[in-house]
Amino acid sequence: MSLIFDDKERVGAWVAEQVVQESEWGSYYAMGAEVDGQIVSGIVFNNFNECNATAHIACSKPNKLFLELLDHAFLYAFETCKLRRLTGLVEADNSKALKLDKHIGFIEEGAMQEAGSEGQDMVVLVLWPQNYRRGKKHG
Repeated sequence: MSLIFDDKERVGAWVAEQVVQESEWGSYYAMGAEVDGQIVSGIVFNNFNECNATAHIACSKPNKLFLELLDHAFLYAFETCKLRRLTGLVEADNSKALKLDKHIGFIEEGAMQEAGSEGQDMVVLVLWPQNYRRGKKHG
């Protein structure tokens, strides 16, 4: 079990497959976790500006390593990159992803009507640094 910080192409490709991202990420950073050489979770940040980035989170096997990955990812976003917020976009019918994101600390900010892959709404989520439910040990 280990974290991956230096193979953004491999992690980015795995996350894209999990979240059904069919277009290129553009400029991005990715980190992940693997067990026995197989990626089991990953996070991609893209669409950066000086205040915000879009976060894409995928996890096939939630475990302590995933929680450690979250800590590293959000330290990177909020402390290294000095972002004020992160944005998540989740199809409204993806209850599993919405539950995970809300558990982490994302809150609903709005919706984009009929923007999903099959015409469903997309829920716009925001994560403020103070709302992140883990990582307090680092701050």
